[in-house]
Order: sequence, then C-alpha cells, then structure tokens
Amino acid sequence: MRLLCMCVLLLALSCSTPKEKAPNNDNTTEQKAKEKPPVSTVDNYKNQLIAVLSNPKKVETAKALITNTGLKWKNMILDDTTSKIVAIEIPDGNVDEWLKRLSNNEEFRVIKINSAETQEELINKEKNNLISLRKTKCFGDCPTYTLFIDKDGNVSYKGKEYVLEKGTKEFKLTEEELSNINTLLTKKDFSSFKDVYDNPKIMDLPSTFIIYNGKQIQIRLWNDDVPEELMELNEYIEGILLEKKFFE
Repeated sequence: MRLLCMCVLLLALSCSTPKEKAPNNDNTTEQKAKEKPPVSTVDNYKNQLIAVLSNPKKVETAKALITNTGLKWKNMILDDTTSKIVAIEIPDGNVDEWLKRLSNNEEFRVIKINSAETQEELINKEKNNLISLRKTKCFGDCPTYTLFIDKDGNVSYKGKEYVLEKGTKEFKLTEEELSNINTLLTKKDFSSFKDVYDNPKIMDLPSTFIIYNGKQIQIRLWNDDVPEELMELNEYIEGILLEKKFFE
C-alpha cells in the first residue's frame, strides 16, 4: 500500500514539473536577421558611369555612340522632356579610362562615376534648373560653352573652346540679375516660340540651345525671324559673362 502511494506521489510531481519551452523560432529568426550584415548597394553601380545628355532630343544619337564603342546603355535614370540622365555600363571595368574619353564627347555635358549619391545630386540639380544655355562650335573661333542657372541664382559655367576661361566656373547672380532674367523669361509664353530658328542653306553657323520650362529652342541663325524676347535674353546673359571676362 505504501509503495502504491509513493508511485502516485511521484507521478503527480512529474506532471506538475514545468516543461522546458521549445525555442521560439520567430525570435531566433529575428536574432539572425539582426546579426546578418546589411546588403551593400555599392555593387549595384559597379563598373558604371552616369551621364547627362547635352541634347535631350538626340537620345538615339547618344545611345548609338555608346553601343558602337562596346559599352552598354543600361537604363534611363531621368527621362524628362528637357533632361536625360543615363547609366552606362563599362563591360571591361576600365571606368576611369572611359570617364576621360566620354568627358571630351559633345554628346554629354556631365559624366561621372555612378553612385546613389551622384544620382541624387544630378537629379536634384536638373530639377532645380531655371535656364540652361549652350553654345556649339563652328568652323571658326566661335566661343563654345555651357551655362546653367538654377532657381536660386547659382550659375555653373563650363568653357570649352575660344573662351578666356576654360573649365568649370561657378558664381552667384545678384538679386537684380536674377530678377531681370526671370522677367525676360516670362515676358512672353516660352511655349509659343518655335523649336528651331535656322537656315540650313548656310553651313558655318554655331547653334545656341536655350532650355526653359520644359522646352528646348535651337537658334542657329540670328535674323529677324528670331523673336525679340529671345535676343534680349541671350544678350543679357552674354553681357554677364563678358563682364566677368569669360570670353571676348
């Protein structure tokens, strides 16, 4: 009888002993996730350049140049009417060499090594652009340069040929200068201007490209067909650069 009582007591004690909990799989998974290092995005841009096209209306020309040189036109990063930014893949991995080679090409006005930070910088700059002006070369000594003015009056000038100041120069417009430019830009609806003012029969003429408010205008022949508002705008901006002695 005593033996029977002891067995019952032991059985009761074993049943009341708390069982060890099974490991929480969710907690284990969460812990592993914390221990796992974050995935780096650097490799996403490995062997890539990022380029801003000089003429957003000539995407196919720029694309042909890239593919014909054995590079890969990867994807458009910004595809607005007046601004195109593209990622270019360098299959041979020689990024620095291609950076130098493409920097001298007229199809691109900006070439940099691609990264998330560079993409953000270029996109923000393009979206904050007020007006851009680009002068192309001719057979003679025509000043060749590009100019960008943002909405805050910051100016980025890049002199190329037949100018006193080559390379990139940056400065800020005075409040009066920025106000005058805005007045000239809004003097007449920009969309009412033609896309091109030209006489294709005349060969040796440089082009002036003006981009404002989603429209690009090419002026190759400055004659009576060119609206007075565009002439005033061009002369005013050139006057600022002449005062700074960027060219003669």
